Amino acid sequence: MTAVRIATSIAVVVLVAACGSPSSQERTAGAEIADMSALKRQYPDVVSGFDLQPHDTLVVSLDLQHYIEMDDDAVVALKRDALERWRAVWVRHHPGEHAALHLRFIDFIGRKVADETTRV
Repeated sequence: MTAVRIATSIAVVVLVAACGSPSSQERTAGAEIADMSALKRQYPDVVSGFDLQPHDTLVVSLDLQHYIEMDDDAVVALKRDALERWRAVWVRHHPGEHAALHLRFIDFIGRKVADETTRV
């Protein structure tokens, strides 16, 4: 009887541990967002966060007031840098795959500010 209880307890622990670990897709998404954090460090007053949408779209949340205060050259540089970083990060985590990558900039309530696209 004790052996059955021990075996049952071990099986329960193994099942709980398996359910609690993130999937490979979740790990990849987390790594992609972590890799994009350099953009947030470069533009700390403008970029406030990131979110991934199915497979090929990165959403960049902006502080709209600081974004509006940027001059045109700085806005172009931010968009270019974000798109180049997103492309490099995606290629690193999806070797050999091809896709149309989308980058969407939104304000604090989710309104679209800008969109960029590139192919890999």
